[in-house]
Amino acid sequence: MVLSVLFLILQLGFIIFLLYMCIAFVSGAPFVPTKRSSAEAMIRLANLKKGTKVYDLGSGNGKLLRLAQAKGARAVGFEINPLLVMLSNLRGARTRWKNFWNADISDADVVLVYLLPTHMERLKRKLKKEVKKGTLVVSNSFIFPGWKILRQDSVNHIYVFSV
Repeated sequence: MVLSVLFLILQLGFIIFLLYMCIAFVSGAPFVPTKRSSAEAMIRLANLKKGTKVYDLGSGNGKLLRLAQAKGARAVGFEINPLLVMLSNLRGARTRWKNFWNADISDADVVLVYLLPTHMERLKRKLKKEVKKGTLVVSNSFIFPGWKILRQDSVNHIYVFSV
């Protein structure tokens, strides 16, 4: 009986792991948690004020959303991994189970991203098409080719751009 339960738990864990890997493969970006110091730098450099509309594209565990909410921002994340959406929402963040490529972010004041470099050019096109001029984009680790960096945190590799 105990062996059967252990085997069932092992199978369930393997299925969850496969689900996670399939989502990472389909999305092209695995979940990599933002370091606390980087998350704090992103929020600091975004100059968030009460009521600022913030979108986190690929919001993972919701860490950035919670930090933005603590500053009074209206922060919403988009995440395609249902396990991370549940975790994020349980921790008090506002996360939608949705592929951000299909999300309407036209009312954004600030967009937070931590994506692979292979997605930056496509994201640049989405931002130029959808968000209003002057929207800030705060990126962890990767830059947008051809866009001028407004400010940065060199220690944490955080870059701020204006659309």
